[in-house]
Amino acid sequence: MKRLRDVVTKSIIVCYKEDVVDLHRHLSASGLAPMTLRGTYSEQELKLPATTRTFMNHRDAWRIAAETPGYTVICEADFVPCRDLATLPVFWPLDNPLAWGYLYQGSPRLLAIVEPGAHLRGHCAPLVGYIINQTIAGILLQFYEYERAKHGLDSYSMFDAHLQWWAMGLGAEAYIPPRHYGEHGGLPNPEHAKHALLSRAGRHRADNLAGPLAFLPQYAKGSRVRYMRERIKYRSMGWGRLLTGRWIVDTNVYSRDRTKTIRMLNVGFKRLLPRGLTSSRVPFDRALR
Repeated sequence: MKRLRDVVTKSIIVCYKEDVVDLHRHLSASGLAPMTLRGTYSEQELKLPATTRTFMNHRDAWRIAAETPGYTVICEADFVPCRDLATLPVFWPLDNPLAWGYLYQGSPRLLAIVEPGAHLRGHCAPLVGYIINQTIAGILLQFYEYERAKHGLDSYSMFDAHLQWWAMGLGAEAYIPPRHYGEHGGLPNPEHAKHALLSRAGRHRADNLAGPLAFLPQYAKGSRVRYMRERIKYRSMGWGRLLTGRWIVDTNVYSRDRTKTIRMLNVGFKRLLPRGLTSSRVPFDRALR
């Protein structure tokens, strides 16, 4: 079984002025060769929305990934990885150059269980933590140019909400692990609340984690009690997503009969169980049956 450390060549932390010492230290100790990529902006670019500047930071990371063999982990400053991130299993089909993955998924949806290997093809939005190869990096650079030409960069944009659908149009396939490989540890961008286009003003967390976090998230403000409250809250929201039928999303790519639906619901159920009842460190075809 391949683990992240077996396929990752480099990791990139995209940030501006944030403190990323803990994140960099953990990625380095895990053997994921991190580099910190701080955004630098002209006086005019500083007037752009924060979402645009984030988009530009990811573009710069994609340019590096496009020149890097193997796989590149890209994460934002508020990504908090699970402890021993590099030892967690590869969760996408390595024989498919158009496959990539979300380490953290926000509010994940399942599109299909792809055989062989029972890989979970999902839909997500946040680019808090993800993994790509050179092929996918090239597609995402095309997406940046498309967005810039069609919508411009001067207005608030939820570019990450439709990035995956656009990339799918060029054959890219996004996958998710059975449980999040890390957490969105920061506070939401105030622009989300101002424009009122996202539920909970853009606040999102993992519903269940593959293991203990490497360090306490920023939102906990140093309190493990506050941290546990958030974990309980978002685990409950994961159950709500499953029980209200929002865990599965239909597309025109995959057919779904009763047997497939039951299996997809079974995956949704098992991934929300406490760690120990099912493991995120064994292959999907054993862990999720």
